[in-house]
Amino acid sequence: MRAANPLLLLLILPLLPGLARALEPLPDSVLSNIGGRDGMSFNLSNFAVSGNAVLRYYTPDKRSSIGIGNLAASRSDNLDAPFADPYRLDVISRGAGRADIVNIAMPQNLAGREAWQIALDFDVDDGGFVVKGGSVILKDLVYYGGGFQWSTPASGDGLAFGLSTRMEIGSLALQPNGRDAVGEAMVLSKLRIGAATEDGSAPVAPWRLADVSGQAGIFNVRTDDAGNARLHIGINWPDAGVQAAAGTLQIGNISFRSDAGNVDLGSSRIGSIQLQYLDIKFRP
Repeated sequence: MRAANPLLLLLILPLLPGLARALEPLPDSVLSNIGGRDGMSFNLSNFAVSGNAVLRYYTPDKRSSIGIGNLAASRSDNLDAPFADPYRLDVISRGAGRADIVNIAMPQNLAGREAWQIALDFDVDDGGFVVKGGSVILKDLVYYGGGFQWSTPASGDGLAFGLSTRMEIGSLALQPNGRDAVGEAMVLSKLRIGAATEDGSAPVAPWRLADVSGQAGIFNVRTDDAGNARLHIGINWPDAGVQAAAGTLQIGNISFRSDAGNVDLGSSRIGSIQLQYLDIKFRP
């Protein structure tokens, strides 16, 4: 055992009585009045991830499952301004005894130079019978603002969330024989999703699909009358006096590829979409 440094003890001992007086327990009534402005900014310069890990959801009886794995994702950077347009994480107080909101705001990405390349595989397993669904491949996925919120639900258990997005996707391919196969595929090209515009033109602002304070989404587990627990994802009806935001979906081209030939279905557009209510329960 090493002996204490005498000089260090001489420096610390005179401070101990003052430290003891400064460190006092605070009652809950005082702690509840403390308000913080917590937050941070960060970026994903040179970000890339890949691996063979699988994220799998099992039914309560463990008989069936769906898995997503072999994720590969990377993002290009705006080299002229690598940290001028960061992600932002903030904790927002709503006051009046309501739970705080954790808010993640996406970069504005005005130049559109921060683009994602993503590929993943998925499968479904039912009692040992596995169906490989193939691969999902996204090229040149570009986000322009928007973000994600989460908080405590107004009632019940689970996670309340909000979501807004404006994105463009160069191509979205569903390839049943895997990402490296050349053959069958459904390809959606030049997708645009965002807030609806009056003249039906390309979106210029994020579409708010859910909002923690006005039309909250919910992620939880619900148990039915028979005692079966089900994973549940939903979006509530808009609060009184709140209108569901309108969005738009534009697809530049829809095509199917196969060994027998290609089928081109042209373009498609939904000028205005309002998501009034969503209720999805995964069957046990």
